[in-house]
Amino acid sequence: MVCTRPDIAYAVGVVSRFLAKLYLFGGRDENKQFDDFYSYDTVTKEWKFLTKLDEEGGPEARTYHSMASDENHVYVFGGVSKGGAMKTPFRFRTIEAYNIADGKWAQLPDPGEQYPRFERRGGAGFIVVQGKIWVVYGFATSPDPNGKNDYESDLVHYFDPATQKWTEVETKGEKPSPRSVFAHAAVGKYIIIFGGEVWPDPNGHYGPGTLTNEGYALNTETLVWEKFGGGAEPGELGWPAYTTATVYGKQGLLMHGGKRPTNNRTDEMYFYAVHSA
Repeated sequence: MVCTRPDIAYAVGVVSRFLAKLYLFGGRDENKQFDDFYSYDTVTKEWKFLTKLDEEGGPEARTYHSMASDENHVYVFGGVSKGGAMKTPFRFRTIEAYNIADGKWAQLPDPGEQYPRFERRGGAGFIVVQGKIWVVYGFATSPDPNGKNDYESDLVHYFDPATQKWTEVETKGEKPSPRSVFAHAAVGKYIIIFGGEVWPDPNGHYGPGTLTNEGYALNTETLVWEKFGGGAEPGELGWPAYTTATVYGKQGLLMHGGKRPTNNRTDEMYFYAVHSA
C-alpha cells in the first residue's frame, strides 16, 4: 500500500538496503505519538506502510532503538517501550527480525536466556558484519534487580543466524570507554565507531551528557580495538545519523548532524575513510 509520508518523529530508527530502499521503524513526535514501520523507495520516491506496531504480528512500538539489515532482513534491537498511564517504560534486550520477502516479523532467541548478564539497552551499536549480528555497548539497565540503572555499557555480543546462538566476547587492545548513541559502520571485518555519550546528563536526554571525539575500529576476527584519528576531526559528538558508505572510491563511516556538548544540534557532515579492511 502506497501512502503519504509518516509523521515527523525523533528517536526513530532508519536503515537502508542496497541503496534502493530505506526502512523507518518507530520513534515518536512532540506529542508522544509513536510511529509505525514504513519503507521508502528512493527510485519511485514513494512511502509504503508495512506494519502497525503494538498489534498482533508486529513488535512493540519504541524509541532509542537500533537498526541493521542484511540481504534478507531488517533487524531492530533494544530501545525503550511506550509506557503509559498505568505502565512504566522499560528497555528491550531482544532482536526483532523482519523478513523482507514475506513481510513477517519474528523475534530471535533472547540473549538473556543464554547470558544472564546481558543488559537491556538503548542507543547501542548494532550492525551486521560478515553474516553475524553484533551488539556493541549502549545505554543500559542492569539485569540484576538490585543493580544500577541508566548507565553506559561496555559489553559486546554477537548473534550467529546460522547456529541461532549468542556469543559474548572479551575485546582487547585500545578498548573504548563505555558509551552509547555513537556513529558506527561495518567495513570488511571491522566495526568502526565514533563519538557518543560516555556519561549521562542529569537531565536525561534533554541535556547533552558528556560526549567524546574518539574513534575506534574493532577487528571482529582478532577482537582487538584500535584507536584512530587525524584529518578534519568532527569534535565531540553524539546522536548523529550515520551509515556505511563509499565516498570517492573509499569505504568508511559517513556521519551527519548530531548533538554537541553545548546541547546545540549540528548540520555538519563527515566521512572517515578506511584504506584497508
